[in-house]
Amino acid sequence: MISVAQLTPHLAKGWEKKCIELGVIQRQRGIKTPGDLMMLCLFHLVTGCSLMEISEVGRLLKIGEFSDVAFMKKFEKCKDWFTWNCEQLSPKIVVEYKRPTWLYDYRAIAFDASEVVEKGRSGQRYRLHYGIDIFHMCTVSYKITKLEIGETLCNFPLKKGDLAIADRIYGTTKGVEHCQKNGADFVLRLRASCFAIYDGDGNKIELLSQFSNLDYEQTREFSGFIKGGDGTLIPVRVCVKRKSEQDCEKTRKRLRSKEINFGTVMKDETKKFNEFIVLSTSLPSEISADEVLEAYRYRWQIECYFKRLKSIMNFGELPKKRENSCLSWLAGKLMVALLIELLLASIAFSPGDAQKSEPQYLAGDEIDQSYLKNRTHFAESLATRIGANLSESTSGKT
Repeated sequence: MISVAQLTPHLAKGWEKKCIELGVIQRQRGIKTPGDLMMLCLFHLVTGCSLMEISEVGRLLKIGEFSDVAFMKKFEKCKDWFTWNCEQLSPKIVVEYKRPTWLYDYRAIAFDASEVVEKGRSGQRYRLHYGIDIFHMCTVSYKITKLEIGETLCNFPLKKGDLAIADRIYGTTKGVEHCQKNGADFVLRLRASCFAIYDGDGNKIELLSQFSNLDYEQTREFSGFIKGGDGTLIPVRVCVKRKSEQDCEKTRKRLRSKEINFGTVMKDETKKFNEFIVLSTSLPSEISADEVLEAYRYRWQIECYFKRLKSIMNFGELPKKRENSCLSWLAGKLMVALLIELLLASIAFSPGDAQKSEPQYLAGDEIDQSYLKNRTHFAESLATRIGANLSESTSGKT
């Protein structure tokens, strides 16, 4: 099991100073140093122990006497501190995967979003918008919002040389315009009810008619234009591949189940459209349709990342009720995920065709790292004892 002591050396340089700058610790009362606070927060985030257990850890370690409510208020103030650490850690390359030669000039970024549900009757929902560098396996950008903020490429900063790869919900005119405005390229999957595409004479192209006669696993491409918000024409390529016979049958069964479960009837055109992988892209014609389809398959990496966050890091459910606590918990969990990535990359990284990249360790920080490490090991050695006799030691407080 990964320990807190293994994670702290990988924190961003200057994390203690930043804690003071952000006013997380203002008075020398209760938790007095950034090192003590970070240790307790990581202990809380990694082990999932309760606030009362954290107050017991603080008492047994002689960090200070503070209640569970006092720690909760301190933890809520850590959101910006955790976010700053994430921003500093995100650009660090975890690993260098081999990439196709035609993608050497691009930073391929997979974008997606995932919902997080709060425990309890209120059941508030948050959305994590995330972008990951596919071949370096490092975070490019992220945002935590309420559900009112929809999934769109406009949530992410882009620049020249970026290649945005995203699923159907991101295939919108605004998303394409956002990429064009910032000089980025895109590979976006299209829905049956996507934006209109026009030919050179301004006539609307009926998408399904362009590829409905494709045989299983055949590909085709054609060019067209979409109209921006100001009426300007934006050139796009449409690359299409029909799924295999087995995958097409799976798609038909899935759509039939959806109709039964929701009591709806889909149009025949929509059912037919779902037998194809339809992509729009701004990549030049030198990159073939098969290569564009291959680039889209790399998007699966972000699905795997979300699965790891939710199954291993318990990111999917919030053990909090107050909004500030929820946001601090989510930012803290992301920080822990990034620290674990750097830790694993520094030890060994699989698969074998990946090249390990050395992480940057802290040097000359304000707090003595050996002191922090020893204290952290002590805290973790108490975890078993605390779990065994917590009810007895806290019965007077409750």
